[in-house]
Amino acid sequence: MLSLMIKDIYLLKRTMAFSVLYLVFMLFVFSSLDNAAGVFTFCMVAIIHMLMVSSCALDEKNKSDVILNSLPLSRQVIVGARYLMVIIYMLFAVAVYGLGTWVIGMLNMIPDLYYITLDGLIGAFLASSVITSIYLPFYFRLGYIKSRIYYFILFFGLFFGINLLVSKVITENTVLSRMGSFLAEQNDTVVGIITAGAAIAILAISYGISLRIYKKREF
Repeated sequence: MLSLMIKDIYLLKRTMAFSVLYLVFMLFVFSSLDNAAGVFTFCMVAIIHMLMVSSCALDEKNKSDVILNSLPLSRQVIVGARYLMVIIYMLFAVAVYGLGTWVIGMLNMIPDLYYITLDGLIGAFLASSVITSIYLPFYFRLGYIKSRIYYFILFFGLFFGINLLVSKVITENTVLSRMGSFLAEQNDTVVGIITAGAAIAILAISYGISLRIYKKREF
């Protein structure tokens, strides 16, 4: 599994270098927005998703699935390595964001920068986990090219659908209302633990779905 993760990092050298410039660009573009924490989350999600999608694209271009499945590797390892890379991409994105904001802050180029906090990291981890958990089952089922279309439709459908329905569902659903009230009464530590646990649970469920799909594929 470690060798597969190192392989992804090696193949993504150019994309990682580009992501540094992309981050600086995003910081300047969104510097006028009042929601600095939202900008941080967006930057983290954008970089992580860009690296994940680029890795999948390179694997399909190089026919890595055919090669890997001809080796003595279990499909659990192949799928698991892809999910574990979310953590590696997260660490890379945090390092890039931290260095970028430190340099920009030293030069005083953007007045109101959002510096990394634990709450921000957990929120970004949850958002990245949700997006990754939606994307990877499509990728393992359809491959990179076909998955882009279905994922695009589903992602934006969920995005706009959740925005339209969440307030109504929460107010009308007693269970969800109680859950919201419970979280509002907890301190930051408890909320952080619950959020991180939810992110891990979402990834675990998605991993199970992806593994079941991938085991049925023929190469």
